[in-house]
Parts: sequence; structure tokens; C-alpha cells
Amino acid sequence: MRLTLYTDYTLRVMMYLAVKSRDGATTTIDEIADAYAISRSNLTKIVNELAQNGLIETIRGRAGGMRLAQPPGEISVGALVRLAEKDFGIVACHSMTADVNCAILPTCNLRNGLKRAVDAFLRELDKMTLADAIISPSVAASLLQIGPVRGKEVAVSVTSLVGRHHTSGKSKGHAARAGRKPRRSRISKAM
Repeated sequence: MRLTLYTDYTLRVMMYLAVKSRDGATTTIDEIADAYAISRSNLTKIVNELAQNGLIETIRGRAGGMRLAQPPGEISVGALVRLAEKDFGIVACHSMTADVNCAILPTCNLRNGLKRAVDAFLRELDKMTLADAIISPSVAASLLQIGPVRGKEVAVSVTSLVGRHHTSGKSKGHAARAGRKPRRSRISKAM
């Protein structure tokens, strides 16, 4: 199962706002687009939907922007995924309205198993809040160039970034095989 790009961007917007909520300031669509290097137009529809559903507050005017409508610890990742993802049908027969041409449909129980799997997936995401989705808000703020850490260096273990960001090709396993401790890197995001 793969979530849509729309859902991915929705989660990114909300995670950005969760990190930004620490300083209480508002954020613009342009700031989020720049931080993630994605198109502003892709974010506009998402921001509008989040505002219409009461998840973010928008403020008009010169000093305007947006911010979370409630603390990150009160926003369920499962609720965000349900809002953004319009169809959880893994196969055509998941949809009761689809015209399915399947010879064994009357005796097939796979549809029920797949529905239970999707339900379990969403239950797991319901347990996670937006605050839980960010392991280290200060490191996330540095990587996204947000707030008070802007321009400061933040020490981050390279091994903690393996799989999430490109490293110099050395993995935790490589360092362990060589009998060395994993390297630490300094990430500087000065503006």
C-alpha cells in the first residue's frame, strides 16, 4: 500500500507547523515550499483543506500566515491520513460501488482480510500524534531552517540519519565492521 503524494505533503505541512509551533509564530506557504523544495501550488489546496477542517488557523494580512489550531500532541496522524487519503481500496472489489469483473467474487474472503489490514494500519496511525512523528524537534528545526536554531550548528549522529538522508556512503554497519564508533556530523543551516 502506498499513500498518495497529497497525503505525504499534508503530513509534511503539519510536521513543519508542529516544529514551528514551539516558537508560536505563523508560517507562510512559501516558507514550507522552500523548506521541502516543493511547489507552492501543490501546498495551497492542502492548506485550504486543513484550514476548512479546523486543523490549522490562517491569519490574513501582511504579518499573516498559518499555525496549528491545537497542540501537536493532540493531533492524530491517523486522522490526518484519513483526511488526505480519499481512497483506501487496495483492490477494485474494496469499493462497493465499483463494477468488479471477478469470477470468484461471491466466494472470495480476501476483500475482508484486506479491509482488516487497512483498519489495522489506520489504528496504528491513530496511536501516533503529530508530536510523536518528530523524533527531535530541535534537529528538525535545524534541518528545515526554522526558529531559534537558525544559523546555529546542531550535532547529529550520522547513523541516526542513515536511511533518511544521504550520507557519504558509510553506514552504521560499515563503521561497526571496521571496529570504529559511528561518526558524528555537524549540520549547519545558516541563512
